Amino acid sequence: MSENSVKKDDINGSVDPESIKDSRFTDNTGKSESKKCEDNSNKILVALDGSEKSLKTIQYLCDFKPFMGKDILLFNVLSPMPDAYWDMNIDFLNDEPALPDTAQWETEQRHYITDFMEEAKVQLISGGYTKDRVSFRIQERIRGVARDIIDEASKGYFALLSRRRGAGAMLNMVMGSTTTKIVEKLSSVPILLAGVQRANNSIFLALDGSPGSKKAVDFTIRAVAGSDCRIVLCSVLRDLGLRQGKNENMGDGPGWINKVFDKVTLAIDDAAQRFQAAGIPVDRIKKKIITGASTRSDVISATAEEEKCDTIVLGRRGQSNVTDFNIGRVPWKVIYVARKMTVWIVS
Repeated sequence: MSENSVKKDDINGSVDPESIKDSRFTDNTGKSESKKCEDNSNKILVALDGSEKSLKTIQYLCDFKPFMGKDILLFNVLSPMPDAYWDMNIDFLNDEPALPDTAQWETEQRHYITDFMEEAKVQLISGGYTKDRVSFRIQERIRGVARDIIDEASKGYFALLSRRRGAGAMLNMVMGSTTTKIVEKLSSVPILLAGVQRANNSIFLALDGSPGSKKAVDFTIRAVAGSDCRIVLCSVLRDLGLRQGKNENMGDGPGWINKVFDKVTLAIDDAAQRFQAAGIPVDRIKKKIITGASTRSDVISATAEEEKCDTIVLGRRGQSNVTDFNIGRVPWKVIYVARKMTVWIVS
């Protein structure tokens, strides 16, 4: 065993069912609240469902070195019965007679997910995290898996980390139903969707000069400050029917086009200066402006791949900022197009 390896017995990661019940309560409106107000601003909430896919999320945390300065809470919502039972619209928890195997199923699931969480914690500590920074919680389902995760994530966490698909997702689907609900509804905290591509600490930050992209810059700086991450700052402008190509000098084009170009140039230059001030070496920062794009999401994904980046960062909403929609179309498309990469959606 290497000197960095850790035994499960060395970690106090056991979960007492009574402590789980005591940590949260449900009032008669069905809302779940925490009894203690904690400062979660430096803590990443990691949603795990016990699947092999979710275990790869732990690998992402081990690979992405800047997060080792964050506290990590591994979080699971445990259902008291199989998902199929909920579809029957019968109160098996209170109606008699209850199905005979429900209690046994829940006990087995609790044992399984507890072992899973303990193993995940072992891997994080072996990967470089300190014991005091990693904890886990198994919470009984209250309002539904997605809603319970959203409720917890809304308590001021630095970010929510999840995967696109969990245990029940169909093979040909990019995102499972739980993750889709979370991305659509949770706008109070950045959402990090870990991909299957191994993290190499190279980040592609898509900028358009909007308030949303400025928030993406702010969050990324807080995440990587003082690290040796490589940062690619890129703005992709659509084909306006006037100019084509990449990194093209806008020259003597119409005044309003030059204003757009100047705006994104200023946004990129400002972001570069801020990353330098946060400790990122100038030779680890690259600036790009791409014009003539027919589909921004495709160009963002392709360019991030060309730059050998593992993570794409976008603001939740861009220049259009349509209030009827909780997330812009470009972030949505990038999640699907860059399906192997990690995508950060910043609110």
